[in-house]
Amino acid sequence: MSKDVARYWDERYRSQEATPRGPAAFLVENIGLLPPRGKALDVAMGTGRNALFLASRGYEVTGIDISPVAIERCRAEAQRQGLRLEAICVDLKTYTLPSEAYDVVVNFYYLQRDLCPRLADALRLGGVLIFQTFAVGQQRFGWGPTEDEFLLKPGELRALFPQLEEIVYREGIEEAGERGMKAIASLVAKKPG
Repeated sequence: MSKDVARYWDERYRSQEATPRGPAAFLVENIGLLPPRGKALDVAMGTGRNALFLASRGYEVTGIDISPVAIERCRAEAQRQGLRLEAICVDLKTYTLPSEAYDVVVNFYYLQRDLCPRLADALRLGGVLIFQTFAVGQQRFGWGPTEDEFLLKPGELRALFPQLEEIVYREGIEEAGERGMKAIASLVAKKPG
């Protein structure tokens, strides 16, 4: 199964334009809520747009993804920009995240519900999570995921991180650039301590 998933994403990344996109707007909007420095983890990073942004801000970044193509593209872009970051090819279904290892964890557009407690556990005390992904309602826009497994229900994102203190939360319909609109839920939350 995971080899099929990796092949699927490899093909997607091979077909995408080589120019990297900028960081997620929700990350940029909330960068001031993060600890000013430290170790950061970018989960299911794709070609690393958020990992590269965090590295450019001085964070010691580890980015993880299932696609070897995405990993190589991230590494090449980091080298081109003169940034240091670690990019690791892993399957998040089996990968063990270290406990209390990161000051920042970001997760954009990847939903694996049983991973959420491990993401919270990976944060150090006082660490901050930024999480944004698609929500129910996305199906009507004709792009992105359509299966319930990959779409958050109303209020579900809050419930996935009960051990964290909410700083920012929003869900609803937002602009999605050339694609039109998107249904998403977004959270910034802090590990108490």
